[in-house]
Amino acid sequence: MKHGIIRTFVLAAAMTAVVAGAAQAGAGAKLVPEAVRQAGKITVGSQQTFPPIEFREPGASEVTGASSDLLHEIAKRLELKLEYVQAEYAALIPGIEAKRFDVASGGISDTEEREQKLDFVNYMLSGGSAMVRTEDADKYKTIADFCGKSVATLLGSRVIMAKVEEASAACTAKGEAEIRAEQLPSAPDARMQLDLKRVDAYLGDFPALVYMSGQFPGKYSIVGGNYMLTPYITSWGFSKDNTGLRDAVKLTLQEMLADGGYKSIMDKWGVGGALLPEITVNLPASKR
Repeated sequence: MKHGIIRTFVLAAAMTAVVAGAAQAGAGAKLVPEAVRQAGKITVGSQQTFPPIEFREPGASEVTGASSDLLHEIAKRLELKLEYVQAEYAALIPGIEAKRFDVASGGISDTEEREQKLDFVNYMLSGGSAMVRTEDADKYKTIADFCGKSVATLLGSRVIMAKVEEASAACTAKGEAEIRAEQLPSAPDARMQLDLKRVDAYLGDFPALVYMSGQFPGKYSIVGGNYMLTPYITSWGFSKDNTGLRDAVKLTLQEMLADGGYKSIMDKWGVGGALLPEITVNLPASKR
């Protein structure tokens, strides 16, 4: 009898755990649009060259990084699979509009201008910074030191380009030469231009620049140590007619914030300091 009671208790506990797990998965899963549920997957458009957030290791086919891990865990909790579609950074918003994929990812930031076309689930605090060759590090402290110099950034980086244009106007206002900006398709292209001394700095996301400089010890430096050209909120973009998936992702990440899953993944990739205290929709840095 005693063993029977124990077995009954264990079975009841196991069933309770299953029900609890299903309830947790179901919270966001109920919001998933039927078309996505029928497809059984979330498709993610990404450039896949944004370490440590979303990238592929040389020779690898799988996408990895903090955003990738977060999205895989979200998909798992929504009882869906995750599938990546390669897309250049400048093609992410058009790709959502053309229904090439469900989510735009890989370092895209929420801005009031972009909100005219997409909705954003905000998942990381970040900012634009500048990486230079270590041999030139003493020359630069802020963007104001680049008058008459050239910089590279990614195509579609409107937030960074707006700051470059603002700084360039300040250069010409005081009688100095403007800042020349070259927009390139990918981070490796920008780094190559820096290596070839065709540009004086690569302007990009601070976590990505720190990661990149760490891959080549002594070769690159961040301007001013940790200078921030501009703060912004790294986000996942959704079509404005896909609010169900947007809200499912937002709710699931909020659950991960509560249970520690969000922090664990961000800490794993060395970006735990970029956690948001609350998961929000359409709340860019300009509104915070």
